[in-house]
Amino acid sequence: MLRSPRKAPTYLSETASFKQYLDYYTQRAGLSENKLAIFSRLNQSTLNKIANGRLKNVNISMLICICLALGLNEAESIDLLSRRERAFSPANDTHRVYLELIRIYSMKKIDYKRLECDSQCLLEEADAYLKKEGKAPLPNAWR
Repeated sequence: MLRSPRKAPTYLSETASFKQYLDYYTQRAGLSENKLAIFSRLNQSTLNKIANGRLKNVNISMLICICLALGLNEAESIDLLSRRERAFSPANDTHRVYLELIRIYSMKKIDYKRLECDSQCLLEEADAYLKKEGKAPLPNAWR
């Protein structure tokens, strides 16, 4: 028996959990959890573990994949990362590039239904940008 999708909160308090915020942003983007996993290039199991707090020491690059796939702005991304006890370091050059990518992706109008390529290509532009800056590409659990 299939269950209906869980309703995301319509209002988020400052004390809401990472999972509540993730559900809110996922619904706002019009995605299912499965589609978010695909667009963020994380397998469903890993995304669930991140969302539910069962994966400790989450790599910031995985969280960046989620932020970019959802098109979150800088403030939303910083807040979401902090809910998993992660933060950008001003001394880390890779983090500076991640913030630039967040700014770029937040200005895009992402049409998830009309992507010209398969759903995993959403982050290919980010990988190219990172490569241009001499940084490692974002994780891809689908390779």
